[in-house]
Amino acid sequence: MAPRFTTLLTGLLSLAPLAALGKPVYKFSTEVESAPGVSAFVSNPDAKNIVPNSFIVVYNTTFASHEIDAQEASIMTAIKKRNLSKRGTTGRLLSTRVRSFSMANGWRATAMESDHVFAAQLNEMDEVSYIEANQYVQASSLVAQINAPPGLIRISHAQAGEESYVFDTSAGEGITAYVVDTGILTTHQEFQGRATIGFNAIEGSPDTDENGHGSHVSGTIGGATFGVAKNVKLVGIKVLDKDGGGTNADVLDGLNFVESDVNQKNLKGKVVMNMSLGGGLSQAINKAIEALVDAGIVPVVAAGNEAQDAGNTSPASAPNAITVGAIDATTDERASFSNFGSDVDIYGPGVDVLSVGIKSDSDTATLSGTSMASPHVAGLAAYLMSLEGITTAPAVAQRLKDLAAATGASVRNNAPGTTDAIANNGVL
Repeated sequence: MAPRFTTLLTGLLSLAPLAALGKPVYKFSTEVESAPGVSAFVSNPDAKNIVPNSFIVVYNTTFASHEIDAQEASIMTAIKKRNLSKRGTTGRLLSTRVRSFSMANGWRATAMESDHVFAAQLNEMDEVSYIEANQYVQASSLVAQINAPPGLIRISHAQAGEESYVFDTSAGEGITAYVVDTGILTTHQEFQGRATIGFNAIEGSPDTDENGHGSHVSGTIGGATFGVAKNVKLVGIKVLDKDGGGTNADVLDGLNFVESDVNQKNLKGKVVMNMSLGGGLSQAINKAIEALVDAGIVPVVAAGNEAQDAGNTSPASAPNAITVGAIDATTDERASFSNFGSDVDIYGPGVDVLSVGIKSDSDTATLSGTSMASPHVAGLAAYLMSLEGITTAPAVAQRLKDLAAATGASVRNNAPGTTDAIANNGVL
């Protein structure tokens, strides 16, 4: 049970559904001594990029599904009534939208906006494990550069300075890559009809890439010219808006779709997911990543661009994710912006990376960031899964590390306590 906020009066139990459900549904009280501060009931009170009046409610896995269903339904009903014409702490009208997330391993959560009184009452429910303040997330790319060195060349040679990209022609055949980002310009000639938009969490936005980040990332994963795995199928999961921003609730919405879609299409063991985005440390995001691994999905994530310990951020700190830092492919030097630490599993090219742009169906763009390093490794994961029949995230992670070690290369000017592994496809 979640920690209690003692100034709230205990909610009355509604006895009407008792016979049908076997457990009373919580009735939310409006009588309180005072509205609590958010730090009184959230699991992440020190988060710096909190979305005002926005919360992620994570349920205890010890309760039966029908019990969670009943309590979640009561929350939805209460929010629709309670938030009408109600304003939050910033003066903005609160949304009545409630999003439900459910993973096959039993992990469940709800995202919503509410006043602090209501959120604190939710924290009293036995079915609630914890409530997390929703946080803003951002695409992990930096400014565009004029010229780009060939990152693909670097991952197919033991050392920097070679002249060609050498790869097996299987090139990710039979593997699907979900790109959790700003969407994909699916009509771009680089994608050859292999790219689709699978899900859009940004209300009111078109089912395409308005920013360019997601298309650039997708081009590195599987573009005909710029891609590591040139035959992979690409599915855009739009969780970031035209400015490259979003929230953890949007991200969870996208991850929930990915898991459901993989199960529905029986793709377990044939899926890579790239997340070139990040925000503050989030237990909810990290747990969702764990659920995706259980579902047979290989998650590859950007380490982040704040030149800090990746353990302070999510999804980079998720234990089951393959977390990627950035190097300059021409020198093997760690990029000055790249996050570091024990959570980083491997490095990939992330400086001056040329890939897809969105000004036209033939446009190109050059970006830097761990956002650009992560899709090199996501593409490499798809490549190896297709070529060698690897199917699980731990096996892919270990294979990536083994191939990196075989080159003898190491990251120059690396941060202490961080891996020296540089991604390589095994064609030395």
